[in-house]
Amino acid sequence: MRIDLLSLCQRSEEAIPWLLSRLDLTGGRQETLQGFEGVSLHFHTLAAGALLVEGSPSRFREELHNAASHWLRFLKHQRARQWAAPAISRNKPLLGAILAGHWELAHQLAETSPDRWQEKEEYEDDACWAQILQQLVLTHGGRGPRLDTLLARLGVLGGELNEHRQSWVRGLLSREGLALNDSFSALCVLHQEDIERQVQALTASEPKLAPYRFLWFEGLALLRIWERTGLPGPCEAHPYCPPMARLPLENQGSKPPAAEAHNAER
Repeated sequence: MRIDLLSLCQRSEEAIPWLLSRLDLTGGRQETLQGFEGVSLHFHTLAAGALLVEGSPSRFREELHNAASHWLRFLKHQRARQWAAPAISRNKPLLGAILAGHWELAHQLAETSPDRWQEKEEYEDDACWAQILQQLVLTHGGRGPRLDTLLARLGVLGGELNEHRQSWVRGLLSREGLALNDSFSALCVLHQEDIERQVQALTASEPKLAPYRFLWFEGLALLRIWERTGLPGPCEAHPYCPPMARLPLENQGSKPPAAEAHNAER
């Protein structure tokens, strides 16, 4: 599959104002959920284009903030309407906020996101891992009361992916740089294999894959959590984690000034 990111970004620029104008908060759950998911996807497409086409880390962070802000809006509305929560593993907006270093927004999302596995909506290990990432945001990468329980459950669920996930978190909590490096490298290899399978699949969707084809949101989020602890980062470069997406942050936790004007236009 060839992904024309520039063309998709142009479509997203046109689609976002239209989608936002059609968000009906008096409507039903499924329609509202799909509307907000569509908005988030388009903002992530713009973020990918800003970084990979324009070479603009500041706009990259701005668009990720926009996606996460609108998803937080949905989560608050979902709670107010007492709707069934979306699957906890549908957490790309949270990952985007983390990897962009928008910590205040990430904290709000982690606190507001669902925190229970939904058996009919997702795999248990993916839900468990999503809960672990939420906890790592809330604890600043430190140990929390739920983490040990979640890690133990991840171990029980088994599998190579969960083993490396578990090892990475334990390396973070014990501040063991070698374990962090080894487990992150292993996770990167598994991600590379998975994304290539998705690209080759007959059912692959170019618009849905585009933002995540060359950017590993989860891996970049793990690197930001790692960085937040003050530990030295990885010893080597990794695919799907471009250096431009990992530039040192200024005024961490605050909204980039450009985002104010960007949102006002929308």
